[in-house]
Amino acid sequence: MTTNDITPARAGRERNCTHCGATYRSPRSSSLYCSNACRMKAKRGTAPTATSCGPAGWNPITKALHLAGYIGCIGPVSALSKAAPVYALTVPYELALDELSFQFNRRGWGYVRKEEFDDALRSDGIVDHKARASEAVDLNRRQTRRRMEVARA
Repeated sequence: MTTNDITPARAGRERNCTHCGATYRSPRSSSLYCSNACRMKAKRGTAPTATSCGPAGWNPITKALHLAGYIGCIGPVSALSKAAPVYALTVPYELALDELSFQFNRRGWGYVRKEEFDDALRSDGIVDHKARASEAVDLNRRQTRRRMEVARA
């Protein structure tokens, strides 16, 4: 047996949903859909939506964090804004890594390495949990100016 014959425990488990096209991690080789919502929408013939499967194109690690509630949308601040949504970790980095690694290991997918976790967050554009959207920073700046003008008057 050569070193090329050895495959990691999670090999072949990353799949694409046949309905929405999202990448997900499957414990079975026969799964076709990333969620029951996608399975039922495919059965009904309904068009896929980004809300049922999370943002399109996210890798399985980021999607698992989003489903667990460790990633949330921090921008745009205004509902009228046409800016693309900005996502960030809602918990400290170490906590998210430890919890995700625990959940993956419990399901038999193996531990998530720090490098793998970093690459997943970087590739999907997820920012640190202390980050704020640029619109929120601008809004805070405008509100501070208004308060100072009122205080002077």
